[in-house]
Amino acid sequence: MGNERFSRITSMDSSRFVSCWILSLCLSFAPLAIAQEPSDPESAIRRMIQANAGKDLSTLSGMMAHDADIISYGVAGRKYVGWEELEQGLRDEFLNAQKLEIPIRELKVWTKGDIAWYSMELDYIRYVAEGDQLKRMVLPMQETGVLERRNGHWQLLSWHESFRSDKIDQSIVQP
Repeated sequence: MGNERFSRITSMDSSRFVSCWILSLCLSFAPLAIAQEPSDPESAIRRMIQANAGKDLSTLSGMMAHDADIISYGVAGRKYVGWEELEQGLRDEFLNAQKLEIPIRELKVWTKGDIAWYSMELDYIRYVAEGDQLKRMVLPMQETGVLERRNGHWQLLSWHESFRSDKIDQSIVQP
């Protein structure tokens, strides 16, 4: 009889422990879910830059419009029509760069209703393997873009990026 009582108490304690553990797990992830869903366009832009630096294609996909006719422009004359082309460009970059850092130097955002547009200066720092070393390349960029709030979520529609300087040379490449 003593073992039966101990077994019943242990079973109840285990159930309480599991319930408390599940509750604490849910509560600990709630702020993460909230943090990942920006409520304003500036936070959305910053989150996309963070996702780009982290090579987080899933987050970028969720924060960018997938309209087939959206056109965006990257450096070196790259033109992306629709999500699929952009996604492939991102995949290629994420494979080629060992590491990315993207500090924002300046960001200005304007909003009117469900539309926002921005102008930003950033340094796109990519590390590429060269033999057994990583080569650091700093690309001074400027970017403009348009976002739209769709179903309560800010999504990037289109953007255009270019170099802040017309003189990009070996002086910006550092080992």
